[in-house]
Amino acid sequence: MISISGRSICIAFAAALATLHASEAFSATTSNSVVNSRNDQTASTTASAKLSSNILPLQQNWWPVALVNTLDEHSPNAERVLNKDLVLWFDGEDWRCMDDMCAHRFAPLSEGRVFQSNDDTSNRRCLSCSYHGWEFDSQGSCTKVPQALDPTKAAKSARVASYPVQIGAGIVWVWPDESSSPFAETVPLPISPMLQQWEKEYPQSAYQREIPYGYELLAENVIDMSHLPFSHHEVLSSRDNGVHLPLKMLSLDEKEKVWEKERSSIYSNATESDKVLPAYQVEIKQGKAQFSDPIFTYNLMGTNEADESSTSHLGFYPPSHIRYHRTPKSGLSSNTELFVCPQSAGKCRVIIFNPFEGGMKKLRVDATKSKNRFEILSKIGQYLLCKVILKKYMGVENHLLASSVFDGDNIFLALQGERLAKNRLDYTDYMVPSSADTLSKIFRKWLDLAAEATRRTGCKQADTIVESAVGVSLDGSSPYTALPQQSGRELLDRYNSHTKSCPVCSQALSKLETRNKILTLALPTFFGATGASLIAIILALSLFESANLPSKLIAKMSTRLFGSCLLMSVFSVLLKSRTEKSIQKFYYVEHSHQ
Repeated sequence: MISISGRSICIAFAAALATLHASEAFSATTSNSVVNSRNDQTASTTASAKLSSNILPLQQNWWPVALVNTLDEHSPNAERVLNKDLVLWFDGEDWRCMDDMCAHRFAPLSEGRVFQSNDDTSNRRCLSCSYHGWEFDSQGSCTKVPQALDPTKAAKSARVASYPVQIGAGIVWVWPDESSSPFAETVPLPISPMLQQWEKEYPQSAYQREIPYGYELLAENVIDMSHLPFSHHEVLSSRDNGVHLPLKMLSLDEKEKVWEKERSSIYSNATESDKVLPAYQVEIKQGKAQFSDPIFTYNLMGTNEADESSTSHLGFYPPSHIRYHRTPKSGLSSNTELFVCPQSAGKCRVIIFNPFEGGMKKLRVDATKSKNRFEILSKIGQYLLCKVILKKYMGVENHLLASSVFDGDNIFLALQGERLAKNRLDYTDYMVPSSADTLSKIFRKWLDLAAEATRRTGCKQADTIVESAVGVSLDGSSPYTALPQQSGRELLDRYNSHTKSCPVCSQALSKLETRNKILTLALPTFFGATGASLIAIILALSLFESANLPSKLIAKMSTRLFGSCLLMSVFSVLLKSRTEKSIQKFYYVEHSHQ
């Protein structure tokens, strides 16, 4: 499901460093060689030994919960992360996150309301429970119990757990562990230099979707480049482009070089303080990308022509970020950046961006190129590309393409989870003989270690947290067996999984439905006028024999009216048909891999 670009993410700071160093040690054991089915087993043992004492618990991370533009600033928003029910709300200045559970009788605060309290001298709003009216401030402290003799005094002993929140790349990030929240601010968000700038220029390009299967299945899917030619045949690539992927695991020094390349781009203003390296990163061996990367070989719209100098990198930034970084022959790099958030077992959310340098403003002077007389033409072309073409394409059209891409995976990945559960299988039973599965296998090993670290914390919710991420309960049972069998239409439902919460698509859909209503009302009028003018022509022609001048004039005028009404009727029918087809794209589109 990966790339639609090409036209283009510990607790303490010391613990974070320890994790990075441990992961680098793991990378070093597999660098300069393709990870195949035999040495992967050795790497797994080495990784477990080196990472098991340092890996971070799942809840002690920043998780990308939702795009800001999909949330309601005036009401509380119910969300779920790692099987934990949360409420996101805007206090007038900042986004806040708390347990979605009132301290009184545990009613959901997401059913409450956000308002300016008369008892608060600040400009910040409070969150009120709609069950008994208890009020909570932005830190989760109860400020008012209406039923008490002294509402303010009674409230002092009550509070709701509150969690750190950050906004980055238009995403609300939450650290869903209150006990380690003092350390959250020391952990940077994995946002690339390219995305930092892209999101400012094209915020409408961000795509969010609810996924009808688990985090573990989605992550191992999007981290796997080799499925693109088959799952997304004639959408992103072609079956003919499904070839061997000569992947190489990168060392720390090599990952530093990739970062430096991203940071030093003339389209970036990132500094060294923005650096976040992937725990694991692979590249297609130098000189092979033009023959192996399915995005390069398909060269959609002619924007991904590649040669021996072209590069293709894929990195995993635990726990939620997967990044593709490609540089074609043109030298203008593009990324596919996916952010995955587990909600509960068998359900997760994905956010995707597809930034590319060709559609961005230059933030630095390119010292390698001298000015020439064609520079003004280049600037005009860049302006037209950014302001006219991409501003339009990166909205609705980009979202519809993304929907098609996820449809290609949704149709069978949910059933994969059900078959794993029904047959009592897990990822260790996979047949993974090629290097194409390198990062998918490493992700699964990392997830096992993160699950172990989560259980070692002694957190009361540890088992349910792990279950939401790995899709298997502690007793070995799978929640997938309890999930209702979903029809193809439910798996491919675009409206409830994306459109209704997306401001870009919901606005476009509203306009289309308004147009369709107008056409529905107008068509009978056009048909009636066409029929009436035809009758007028027939009557007028019947009077021709008397050479009555008015009858000839009436016939001539009626003929013109008939032609106009007929033309409008045909045009309206065609426009209505096209409008209805466009409307359907926001709800459901049948998908076949045949």
